[in-house]
Amino acid sequence: MRAPDFDATPISDRSLQLPGAPMLAVGLTRAVWLDQDGELSELSLRDAGERARREAPILCHARAVARRLGCDPFPAYDLLELFAFVRPARFCTPTPRGLANELGMLTPDSLDADVSVLPQIALALLRELAAGSSRRDPSAHDIAWAMAQTGWRWGPAVLSAVQLTDSGDERHRARGLHVWDFLSEWNEVPPAAPPGSEAVTANEARHRLSELLDSEAESRPQQADYASAVSQAFGPRREADQPNLVLAEAGTGTGKTLGYIAPASLWAQKNQGPVWISTYTRNLQRQLDDELSKLYPEPRLKSERVVIRKGRENYLCLLNFDEAVTGLASRGSDGVAIGLMARWAAWTRDGDMVGGDFPGWLADLLGRARTLGLTDRRGECIYSACSHYRKCFIERNLRKAKQAEIVVANHALVMIQAALGGGEDGQLPTHYVLDEGHHVFDAADSAFAAHLSGQETYDLRRWLIGSESAGRSAGRARGLRKRLEDLVAGDAELTDLLNQTLRAATVLPAEAWHQRIADGRTNGPAEAFYVVCGNRFTPAAAATTAPTAWKSTPARRNRR
Repeated sequence: MRAPDFDATPISDRSLQLPGAPMLAVGLTRAVWLDQDGELSELSLRDAGERARREAPILCHARAVARRLGCDPFPAYDLLELFAFVRPARFCTPTPRGLANELGMLTPDSLDADVSVLPQIALALLRELAAGSSRRDPSAHDIAWAMAQTGWRWGPAVLSAVQLTDSGDERHRARGLHVWDFLSEWNEVPPAAPPGSEAVTANEARHRLSELLDSEAESRPQQADYASAVSQAFGPRREADQPNLVLAEAGTGTGKTLGYIAPASLWAQKNQGPVWISTYTRNLQRQLDDELSKLYPEPRLKSERVVIRKGRENYLCLLNFDEAVTGLASRGSDGVAIGLMARWAAWTRDGDMVGGDFPGWLADLLGRARTLGLTDRRGECIYSACSHYRKCFIERNLRKAKQAEIVVANHALVMIQAALGGGEDGQLPTHYVLDEGHHVFDAADSAFAAHLSGQETYDLRRWLIGSESAGRSAGRARGLRKRLEDLVAGDAELTDLLNQTLRAATVLPAEAWHQRIADGRTNGPAEAFYVVCGNRFTPAAAATTAPTAWKSTPARRNRR
């Protein structure tokens, strides 16, 4: 699919062009329309929706605007798409005022000002893109070209900004979405030496805390007392095989986070070993990440010394993204989403899509399936069998954590790692800080519960047998036989075991199992079992709800 025709109006920079399109800003009860002749019109929300469907306007956050207008999404030049392309892995408030603030412009103070600033925002972003050289941003040209081929409305303007007007080598530029080509490989790190055992004294903790607080910080003696008390956990063991345990609490506003960061960071630096800070919520992980900037104000140093650890389901899976790029030929409408995800993946700090540098509004803008759906949601990782293993964000994160001073994790990950006896090297951290400790039991219930549903068993069949749709054989969908064929070749016993496994997998739900159950048909014993489990559902609900086949949760403990 070629890019749409481009009706361009020259602007002050000869090499830059803005689309010849009207501007639209929407408030709670009214909308303002700025046409190409500079005429400003105030419209009702209903009239604005009808007009927007006839003419593709320039606006900010098309889906949010459509919701406010009370209509279905319509074609538009969305400035958030342009911002996500020009400034990948960067945040902004998804409004005209938020974009203006992020770009250093005067903040508009009315709806009329909102609509008037839209062309200035577009021009500023295109200028910024044009100023960036291909040496600093080599993927911009090729990703823009690939997105334009799928009909991205900003495509011609962006291609003009990067001075790419001819088709060139289409095969080469189509590879612009292969973001893994731009990522460096992670390096194996040698096993760390056992950390030292030098203690952190109460006075040292107080001094480190004073270093973390700026000169204008409010003096809080309780915070210093808290840091002093917590320092007792960072000393040599008093008894063999028994940890130094400090249970500390303080009132809201005491400054507990910096209170324990002070002795923890000091111990890590003195003993050349990591301290793991475990939380219950992602919000607290983000808060900790911000607080640790006071300890490591230089971003490059912080990236080396601080690692945020989360479950695999939080990170972009390059194999999932590879499969999405491969499927683009049959789903051209996904081209904008895939292109913007490629831009983000090339610039992200660590590939974290849930609480990292992935703008939350991007999932709403592009759809969850095209964004958050690209994470390893169902534990299907094939590890070293993956062609992108050496560039995997998750594997890179694991190795960085081995050399970090502070690792910010969560209770579930800490407990699972402890239950498994450590990571690949069998080593466990020696010092932990469990923040939000009153949630530890709930986290254990969640971490060690098992849940098996129709969707999980269908995914298991696909992982074992491979995709049973014609033309799909790459990536994770290639099945167990293709992944193991080199290993079992010539071994009759292993080949027989593989065949038995694949025959057994055929009893699991196959593609379209939801629809068959809704229609009162089943294919195999597993689907028949789900019908029995789902008797409490109506046929319509069965088509959209995976009935639970089996669930086991540990007995809840007495929390008193």
